[in-house]
Amino acid sequence: MRVAIVIPCYNDQRFLPEALATIDGEEPTEVVVVDDGSDDPATLRLLDSLEQAGIRVLHQHNAGPAAARMAGVAVSQAPYVLPLDADDLLGPGSVRALADALDAHPEAGVAWGDLELFRPSGARLFDRGPDSLDPWLITFVNELPLSALFRREVLLQAGGYQLRDGYEDWDLWMALAERGVRGVRVPRLVERHREHGARRWSQDFSRHERALAVLRERHEDLFAARGANRRRSAAPWRQRLLLPMIEAAAFLSVRNKYRLAHLVSHPLRFFRLQLQRRSEARSTARPHTRRNEP
Repeated sequence: MRVAIVIPCYNDQRFLPEALATIDGEEPTEVVVVDDGSDDPATLRLLDSLEQAGIRVLHQHNAGPAAARMAGVAVSQAPYVLPLDADDLLGPGSVRALADALDAHPEAGVAWGDLELFRPSGARLFDRGPDSLDPWLITFVNELPLSALFRREVLLQAGGYQLRDGYEDWDLWMALAERGVRGVRVPRLVERHREHGARRWSQDFSRHERALAVLRERHEDLFAARGANRRRSAAPWRQRLLLPMIEAAAFLSVRNKYRLAHLVSHPLRFFRLQLQRRSEARSTARPHTRRNEP
């Protein structure tokens, strides 16, 4: 088998079967589900049934998704590794397409594709994956998906997923960029990312600020090389011009910096997402009309 798919699970009984169902059978895969200390009886019953069906389930005390992913990587054997969250889905044929891309590009350490965000309301938003891992741009925004296909040795040499309190995928992309790892984009839908109402990280701006400080400390050399990397960056001019200005604007709150950075990076997507969220908010707030009693 070429590919190991590692799925952390913490009380995800509602979503895990759907995630597993999207693993396309056309590419044989080694599937490892990592139980990250689930205590929900329905989830525990599901995990037991998966083990009985022959799927490898690894149990550990709750340590967070980063540690769960790396525990799954440690017990897997395939040369390529793809992380998948238990509440996300894979696009049809995506695993084979990513593996074929790495086979065809031995100079690449990772392959990714396009992303679709979908919300409880049924709203969907397509997000084209970036063409490259840009060492300058990655210090401002993370546009790369979680579910990418890594060469095992490249993932491990970069340290894998390490941060427990979030942003572990951004941290990994920075570590790869520091090492000059090249990636390849596959032009097809790979990851369908489920948004649960307000996005978990984007709305917690104090946590966002702390996470950025941690990333800057962990990847000091990458941030120090911004000047040289900016001259080589293939990022659009609006990002190269405006992202440093937004970051340096002391009068802006963390929330406004976050929103402006995403507006500059993907203006059309930003406005579509805002419209979708406002529409959902209005639908939720709309009072129900009571029927007249007979």
